[in-house]
Amino acid sequence: MRKLFSVALIALAACSAPEERYLLPEITGVDTYRTGVRTVQVARMDLPAYVSDSEITLLGDDGVLRPTKAGFWADDPERAMSEMLAAGLDQALSASVAADPWPFETPADVQVAVKVHRLSGVPGQNLLFSGQYFLTSPAHGHLEKAYRYSYSVPMTGPTIQAMAQAQTEAMRQLVNDIARRIAKG
Repeated sequence: MRKLFSVALIALAACSAPEERYLLPEITGVDTYRTGVRTVQVARMDLPAYVSDSEITLLGDDGVLRPTKAGFWADDPERAMSEMLAAGLDQALSASVAADPWPFETPADVQVAVKVHRLSGVPGQNLLFSGQYFLTSPAHGHLEKAYRYSYSVPMTGPTIQAMAQAQTEAMRQLVNDIARRIAKG
């Protein structure tokens, strides 16, 4: 009986399709700014449930979000996007930038918190990335600003790779926007 159960379990495992895992492309081509800010902390991004799920969800022509069934993000989306934002800001600013958990003893000169309201698009059309971000100064307490953002980025095709590339381009635009505001002071 035990042998039959093992054979059935192996057969069932062989029938299931392998999970495909996707990485977001690295962020490149950001604008660079000199700033008097020494340190920047990126808080963990606040994502909608359909974005924070590891199963990739695509928007259909009918306006319905559907899981792809075979496509999964290779990393936790909140962590991956927070790290991507931190890496982009690190490239853009003349400051030390790190995502939460904050690794330094002293509080950051500037903290960036991002709330994503929407991150979706119909494959082969445009990806819409919108929300709000907040700049505060934990070390000094004199900065409390809120800004809204909205970017529409073309997806070059109906694939998950095209969506991931569009998502990275939208994040690059967000990095440029945030870095410019931090540099202005």
